[in-house]
Amino acid sequence: MPNENRPLIAPMTNEQRKKEEAILGQLRTAESAAVSDILKKALTPDGLQAVIENASGFAEAMTKKFRHPDTPPVACKEGCHWCCYQSVPVTAPEVFRINRFLATKQTEDGQADVADRLHKLDKQTRGLTSKTRAKMRVPCAFLKDGRCIIYSVRPLACAEFMSFNVQDCKRGQRVGFKPDSVIHEKARMIAYRAVQQGLADGLRRALPKADTSSLELTAAAVCVLNSPNAEAVWIAGGKIFTGAHFATGRM
Repeated sequence: MPNENRPLIAPMTNEQRKKEEAILGQLRTAESAAVSDILKKALTPDGLQAVIENASGFAEAMTKKFRHPDTPPVACKEGCHWCCYQSVPVTAPEVFRINRFLATKQTEDGQADVADRLHKLDKQTRGLTSKTRAKMRVPCAFLKDGRCIIYSVRPLACAEFMSFNVQDCKRGQRVGFKPDSVIHEKARMIAYRAVQQGLADGLRRALPKADTSSLELTAAAVCVLNSPNAEAVWIAGGKIFTGAHFATGRM
């Protein structure tokens, strides 16, 4: 039976689809150019931080710019964590940003606790497809007491994922998030996905020696913990993310 709590969405016209594709392309190109500009000036660990901070801010700003004024409020709220049981695709700068955040915002005991949870989860999930990972119903290592401890620096993929119906998310946590099972906020989806694509484009162009492939959050975070001077090594082309690449797999 159809979910009566879902908002009604009219099919897109060809004109609307073309406009959406044009916006996505423009944002992707702008983000890629921004990455190149930043790293031309500072191909350093701090430069990488500037890249991901800029990408995050740009995605949020473009979401606000293109959001329709009649868009209903999303169901997401503090303590809502039904979506935090999935594989999460990330880029290396996003993982480095998280690692820096933990090093400055967590106590030594807190850092040790996160590291322990990451290593335990990594042993359970390393190399699994998205479909298999979702079926495990095991929470993200950064989820503690129902709250994300890295919320302000969470990956772009997490920041994009917002839902209008909490029941869809609860169902997804039980059976896996299949394509189209959750209606995302459209402006946010377009902006964040365009920025993710542009970020990947820019990193490939600026860092031809580095491993700029999509990574899985848990495995990549463990790799960074196990790699001294991870940012500098990665910039120089060091293969610190062996075995941590994102495995999609259909839901």
